[in-house]
Amino acid sequence: MSTVGIIANPAAGKDIRRLVAHGRVVSNQEKANILRRVFAGVVSTGADRILVMPDHSGLARPAAADVEGQIKVEYVEMGVADHQGASTRAAQAMAEQGVDCIVTLGGDGTNRVVAKGAGEVPLVPISTGTNNVFPANTEGTLAGMAAGALATGVLTRDEACRRSKRIDIYVNGERRDDALVDAAVSTQMFVGARAVWDTKSLHSMFLTRAEPASIGLSSIGSRIMPIAIDDENGLYIRFTGKPGKNATTVRAPIAPGMISDVDIQDWKVMTPGEKIEINLQPGTVALDGEREVELLPDQKVYAVLNSDGPWVVDVPTTMTLLATR
Repeated sequence: MSTVGIIANPAAGKDIRRLVAHGRVVSNQEKANILRRVFAGVVSTGADRILVMPDHSGLARPAAADVEGQIKVEYVEMGVADHQGASTRAAQAMAEQGVDCIVTLGGDGTNRVVAKGAGEVPLVPISTGTNNVFPANTEGTLAGMAAGALATGVLTRDEACRRSKRIDIYVNGERRDDALVDAAVSTQMFVGARAVWDTKSLHSMFLTRAEPASIGLSSIGSRIMPIAIDDENGLYIRFTGKPGKNATTVRAPIAPGMISDVDIQDWKVMTPGEKIEINLQPGTVALDGEREVELLPDQKVYAVLNSDGPWVVDVPTTMTLLATR
Protein backbone atom coordinates (compact mmCIF):
# COMPACT_ATOMS: atom_id res chain seq x y z
CA MET A 1 0.00 0.00 0.00
CA SER A 2 1.57 3.31 -1.09
CA THR A 3 1.58 5.56 1.99
CA VAL A 4 2.68 9.11 2.79
CA GLY A 5 3.29 10.03 6.44
CA ILE A 6 2.49 13.48 7.84
CA ILE A 7 4.21 14.94 10.93
CA ALA A 8 3.26 18.56 11.66
CA ASN A 9 4.67 20.23 14.76
CA PRO A 10 2.12 22.69 16.24
CA ALA A 11 4.84 24.23 18.46
CA ALA A 12 7.28 25.01 15.63
CA GLY A 13 7.90 28.69 15.00
CA LYS A 14 6.83 29.82 18.48
CA ASP A 15 9.96 29.81 20.67
CA ILE A 16 11.82 32.61 22.49
CA ARG A 17 13.39 33.89 19.28
CA ARG A 18 10.16 35.77 18.67
CA LEU A 19 11.21 37.95 21.64
CA VAL A 20 14.99 38.24 21.22
CA ALA A 21 14.97 38.37 17.40
CA HIS A 22 12.32 38.84 14.73
CA GLY A 23 11.41 35.24 13.96
CA ARG A 24 8.19 34.75 12.04
CA VAL A 25 5.14 33.24 13.70
CA VAL A 26 3.48 30.49 11.66
CA SER A 27 -0.02 30.11 13.03
CA ASN A 28 -1.78 26.79 13.37
CA GLN A 29 -4.31 28.06 10.83
CA GLU A 30 -1.56 28.49 8.26
CA LYS A 31 -0.11 25.06 9.06
CA ALA A 32 -3.57 23.56 8.55
CA ASN A 33 -3.81 25.36 5.18
CA ILE A 34 -0.39 24.00 4.16
CA LEU A 35 -1.58 20.49 5.01
CA ARG A 36 -4.70 20.97 2.86
CA ARG A 37 -2.40 21.68 -0.07
CA VAL A 38 -0.13 18.72 0.81
CA PHE A 39 -3.10 16.33 0.94
CA ALA A 40 -4.34 17.60 -2.44
CA GLY A 41 -0.90 16.98 -3.94
CA VAL A 42 -0.72 13.45 -2.53
CA VAL A 43 -4.22 12.57 -3.79
CA SER A 44 -3.31 13.72 -7.30
CA THR A 45 -0.63 11.01 -7.53
CA GLY A 46 -2.97 8.13 -6.81
CA ALA A 47 -1.37 7.14 -3.49
CA ASP A 48 -3.40 4.75 -1.34
CA ARG A 49 -3.08 6.16 2.18
CA ILE A 50 -2.02 9.12 4.30
CA LEU A 51 -0.84 8.31 7.85
CA VAL A 52 -0.91 11.27 10.26
CA MET A 53 0.67 11.97 13.64
CA PRO A 54 -2.15 13.14 15.98
CA ASP A 55 -1.58 16.52 17.63
CA HIS A 56 -3.52 18.54 20.18
CA SER A 57 -4.38 21.23 17.61
CA GLY A 58 -5.89 18.85 15.07
CA LEU A 59 -3.88 20.41 12.25
CA ALA A 60 -4.77 17.70 9.72
CA ARG A 61 -8.53 17.62 10.30
CA PRO A 62 -9.49 20.20 7.61
CA ALA A 63 -7.22 18.47 5.08
CA ALA A 64 -8.70 15.06 5.90
CA ALA A 65 -12.20 16.47 5.37
CA ASP A 66 -11.16 17.84 1.96
CA VAL A 67 -10.08 14.43 0.65
CA GLU A 68 -12.74 12.25 2.28
CA GLY A 69 -13.65 9.41 -0.06
CA GLN A 70 -10.60 10.04 -2.28
CA ILE A 71 -7.87 8.46 -0.16
CA LYS A 72 -7.63 6.55 3.11
CA VAL A 73 -6.56 8.85 5.98
CA GLU A 74 -5.48 7.20 9.22
CA TYR A 75 -3.81 8.34 12.43
CA VAL A 76 -0.87 6.73 14.19
CA GLU A 77 -2.09 4.87 17.28
CA MET A 78 -0.37 6.90 20.00
CA GLY A 79 -1.05 9.62 22.52
CA VAL A 80 -1.66 13.12 21.20
CA ALA A 81 1.70 14.74 20.41
CA ASP A 82 2.59 17.33 23.03
CA HIS A 83 6.42 17.21 23.13
CA GLN A 84 9.31 16.52 20.76
CA GLY A 85 9.67 12.86 21.75
CA ALA A 86 6.23 12.22 20.26
CA SER A 87 7.49 13.17 16.79
CA THR A 88 10.26 10.59 17.10
CA ARG A 89 7.79 7.91 18.18
CA ALA A 90 5.40 8.82 15.37
CA ALA A 91 8.18 8.60 12.77
CA GLN A 92 9.29 5.24 14.13
CA ALA A 93 5.73 3.92 14.04
CA MET A 94 5.33 5.15 10.47
CA ALA A 95 8.55 3.44 9.41
CA GLU A 96 7.37 0.20 11.03
CA GLN A 97 4.04 0.46 9.19
CA GLY A 98 5.77 0.83 5.86
CA VAL A 99 5.30 4.48 4.92
CA ASP A 100 7.22 5.36 1.78
CA CYS A 101 7.86 9.02 2.59
CA ILE A 102 7.21 11.46 5.46
CA VAL A 103 6.21 15.10 4.98
CA THR A 104 7.24 17.28 7.93
CA LEU A 105 6.11 20.76 8.96
CA GLY A 106 8.60 22.46 11.27
CA GLY A 107 12.13 23.79 11.51
CA ASP A 108 15.56 22.24 12.00
CA GLY A 109 14.62 21.02 15.48
CA THR A 110 11.46 19.28 14.32
CA ASN A 111 13.26 17.44 11.54
CA ARG A 112 16.05 16.42 13.91
CA VAL A 113 13.66 14.52 16.17
CA VAL A 114 11.69 13.08 13.25
CA ALA A 115 14.89 11.77 11.64
CA LYS A 116 15.67 9.83 14.83
CA GLY A 117 12.68 7.58 14.20
CA ALA A 118 12.38 7.69 10.41
CA GLY A 119 15.45 5.58 9.67
CA GLU A 120 15.78 5.11 5.89
CA VAL A 121 12.36 6.65 5.10
CA PRO A 122 12.87 9.82 3.00
CA LEU A 123 11.67 13.17 4.36
CA VAL A 124 9.97 16.06 2.57
CA PRO A 125 10.60 18.93 5.00
CA ILE A 126 8.45 22.06 4.71
CA SER A 127 9.74 25.12 6.55
CA THR A 128 7.46 26.43 9.32
CA GLY A 129 10.05 26.92 12.09
CA THR A 130 12.63 29.52 13.16
CA ASN A 131 15.93 28.30 11.76
CA ASN A 132 15.13 26.58 8.50
CA VAL A 133 18.33 25.26 6.99
CA PHE A 134 17.23 21.64 6.73
CA PRO A 135 13.63 22.29 5.59
CA ALA A 136 12.96 24.34 2.46
CA ASN A 137 10.27 26.93 1.72
CA THR A 138 8.43 24.39 -0.38
CA GLU A 139 4.88 24.98 -1.58
CA GLY A 140 2.64 22.38 0.05
CA THR A 141 1.05 21.22 -3.20
CA LEU A 142 4.42 20.42 -4.75
CA ALA A 143 5.61 18.73 -1.55
CA GLY A 144 2.55 16.47 -1.63
CA MET A 145 3.06 15.64 -5.30
CA ALA A 146 6.74 14.82 -4.71
CA ALA A 147 5.92 12.63 -1.70
CA GLY A 148 3.18 10.84 -3.62
CA ALA A 149 5.44 10.21 -6.61
CA LEU A 150 7.96 8.54 -4.33
CA ALA A 151 5.29 6.55 -2.48
CA THR A 152 3.69 5.21 -5.66
CA GLY A 153 7.04 4.24 -7.15
CA VAL A 154 6.90 6.65 -10.08
CA LEU A 155 10.31 7.83 -8.87
CA THR A 156 12.91 5.92 -6.90
CA ARG A 157 14.74 7.14 -3.82
CA ASP A 158 18.02 7.34 -5.73
CA GLU A 159 16.40 9.55 -8.37
CA ALA A 160 14.49 11.88 -6.09
CA CYS A 161 16.56 12.12 -2.88
CA ARG A 162 19.84 13.34 -1.49
CA ARG A 163 21.42 11.91 1.63
CA SER A 164 22.25 14.45 4.33
CA LYS A 165 24.86 14.22 7.09
CA ARG A 166 24.59 14.54 10.84
CA ILE A 167 26.78 15.37 13.84
CA ASP A 168 26.75 12.65 16.51
CA ILE A 169 27.51 13.68 20.12
CA TYR A 170 29.13 11.01 22.30
CA VAL A 171 29.29 11.16 26.11
CA ASN A 172 31.60 8.64 27.82
CA GLY A 173 31.65 6.49 24.70
CA GLU A 174 27.88 6.33 24.15
CA ARG A 175 26.01 8.28 21.49
CA ARG A 176 23.84 10.75 23.37
CA ASP A 177 22.20 12.75 20.58
CA ASP A 178 22.74 14.23 17.13
CA ALA A 179 22.23 17.31 14.97
CA LEU A 180 21.30 17.57 11.30
CA VAL A 181 22.83 21.00 10.69
CA ASP A 182 24.79 22.42 13.63
CA ALA A 183 25.98 21.37 17.07
CA ALA A 184 27.02 24.50 18.99
CA VAL A 185 28.98 24.29 22.25
CA SER A 186 27.95 27.08 24.64
CA THR A 187 29.32 28.34 27.94
CA GLN A 188 25.74 28.66 29.16
CA MET A 189 25.38 26.05 31.90
CA PHE A 190 21.71 25.15 31.70
CA VAL A 191 19.26 24.08 29.02
CA GLY A 192 16.79 26.79 30.06
CA ALA A 193 14.90 28.32 27.14
CA ARG A 194 16.87 26.00 24.81
CA ALA A 195 17.31 28.43 21.92
CA VAL A 196 20.77 29.96 21.36
CA TRP A 197 20.97 33.57 20.21
CA ASP A 198 23.93 35.08 22.13
CA THR A 199 27.08 34.48 20.06
CA LYS A 200 29.27 35.66 22.96
CA SER A 201 28.43 32.40 24.73
CA LEU A 202 29.69 30.25 21.84
CA HIS A 203 32.78 28.13 22.52
CA SER A 204 32.89 25.98 19.37
CA MET A 205 30.63 24.59 16.67
CA PHE A 206 30.32 21.57 14.37
CA LEU A 207 28.52 21.91 11.03
CA THR A 208 27.22 19.43 8.48
CA ARG A 209 26.49 22.26 6.06
CA ALA A 210 27.17 25.97 5.77
CA GLU A 211 25.17 27.67 3.04
CA PRO A 212 25.45 31.44 2.44
CA ALA A 213 21.71 31.83 1.82
CA SER A 214 20.76 30.28 5.19
CA ILE A 215 19.87 31.95 8.49
CA GLY A 216 21.05 30.54 11.82
CA LEU A 217 24.31 29.56 13.48
CA SER A 218 25.41 27.62 10.39
CA SER A 219 25.58 30.90 8.45
CA ILE A 220 28.72 31.73 10.47
CA GLY A 221 30.51 28.82 8.82
CA SER A 222 29.37 29.87 5.35
CA ARG A 223 31.44 33.05 5.74
CA ILE A 224 34.53 30.85 6.04
CA MET A 225 33.86 27.89 3.75
CA PRO A 226 30.48 27.19 2.09
CA ILE A 227 29.40 23.54 2.41
CA ALA A 228 26.32 22.01 0.77
CA ILE A 229 24.04 19.20 1.95
CA ASP A 230 25.74 16.60 -0.23
CA ASP A 231 29.35 17.74 0.16
CA GLU A 232 31.39 15.00 1.79
CA ASN A 233 32.91 17.02 4.63
CA GLY A 234 31.73 19.23 7.48
CA LEU A 235 33.24 22.14 9.38
CA TYR A 236 34.62 22.69 12.89
CA ILE A 237 34.96 26.21 14.32
CA ARG A 238 36.47 27.53 17.58
CA PHE A 239 35.39 30.93 18.84
CA THR A 240 37.38 33.40 20.94
CA GLY A 241 34.54 35.06 22.84
CA LYS A 242 36.26 38.41 22.34
CA PRO A 243 38.18 40.14 19.54
CA GLY A 244 41.95 39.68 19.45
CA LYS A 245 44.87 39.97 17.12
CA ASN A 246 44.59 36.33 16.05
CA ALA A 247 40.82 36.39 15.57
CA THR A 248 38.94 36.47 12.29
CA THR A 249 35.71 38.45 12.50
CA VAL A 250 32.76 37.52 10.29
CA ARG A 251 29.31 39.06 10.08
CA ALA A 252 26.45 36.59 9.79
CA PRO A 253 22.62 36.42 10.14
CA ILE A 254 22.35 34.15 13.19
CA ALA A 255 18.57 34.56 13.60
CA PRO A 256 15.77 36.31 11.70
CA GLY A 257 16.52 40.04 11.80
CA MET A 258 19.64 39.49 13.94
CA ILE A 259 23.03 40.04 12.28
CA SER A 260 26.09 39.61 14.50
CA ASP A 261 29.86 40.04 14.30
CA VAL A 262 31.47 36.80 15.47
CA ASP A 263 35.15 36.35 16.37
CA ILE A 264 36.69 33.07 15.19
CA GLN A 265 39.92 31.76 16.68
CA ASP A 266 40.41 28.73 14.44
CA TRP A 267 38.60 26.38 12.06
CA LYS A 268 39.15 23.18 10.11
CA VAL A 269 37.44 20.87 7.65
CA MET A 270 35.80 17.94 9.44
CA THR A 271 35.96 14.58 7.64
CA PRO A 272 33.47 11.70 8.00
CA GLY A 273 34.22 9.54 11.04
CA GLU A 274 36.60 12.09 12.56
CA LYS A 275 36.33 12.52 16.35
CA ILE A 276 36.82 15.99 17.85
CA GLU A 277 36.76 16.41 21.62
CA ILE A 278 34.60 19.02 23.32
CA ASN A 279 36.79 20.50 26.03
CA LEU A 280 34.36 22.64 27.99
CA GLN A 281 32.91 21.98 31.43
CA PRO A 282 30.45 23.13 32.54
CA GLY A 283 28.43 24.12 29.50
CA THR A 284 25.82 22.87 27.04
CA VAL A 285 25.59 21.62 23.48
CA ALA A 286 22.83 23.09 21.32
CA LEU A 287 21.61 20.77 18.58
CA ASP A 288 20.12 22.52 15.56
CA GLY A 289 19.64 25.69 17.58
CA GLU A 290 18.29 24.21 20.83
CA ARG A 291 20.32 23.37 23.94
CA GLU A 292 19.90 19.67 24.65
CA VAL A 293 23.08 18.21 26.20
CA GLU A 294 24.60 19.45 29.46
CA LEU A 295 28.40 19.20 29.79
CA LEU A 296 29.25 18.01 33.29
CA PRO A 297 32.56 17.44 35.12
CA ASP A 298 34.34 14.11 34.59
CA GLN A 299 32.62 13.50 31.25
CA LYS A 300 34.47 12.69 28.06
CA VAL A 301 32.52 14.28 25.22
CA TYR A 302 33.30 14.33 21.52
CA ALA A 303 31.57 14.92 18.18
CA VAL A 304 31.69 12.79 15.03
CA LEU A 305 30.61 13.67 11.49
CA ASN A 306 28.36 10.89 10.19
CA SER A 307 27.54 10.49 6.48
CA ASP A 308 24.42 8.40 7.16
CA GLY A 309 21.94 11.17 7.87
CA PRO A 310 18.33 11.12 6.67
CA TRP A 311 17.30 10.91 3.03
CA VAL A 312 15.76 14.20 1.83
CA VAL A 313 13.49 14.52 -1.19
CA ASP A 314 14.76 17.16 -3.62
CA VAL A 315 11.42 18.67 -4.64
CA PRO A 316 12.65 20.79 -7.60
CA THR A 317 14.51 17.79 -9.06
CA THR A 318 11.48 15.58 -8.45
CA MET A 319 9.12 17.96 -10.22
CA THR A 320 11.51 18.23 -13.18
CA LEU A 321 11.61 14.45 -13.50
CA LEU A 322 7.83 14.21 -13.25
CA ALA A 323 7.44 16.79 -16.00
CA THR A 324 9.47 14.59 -18.37
CA ARG A 325 7.37 11.48 -17.69
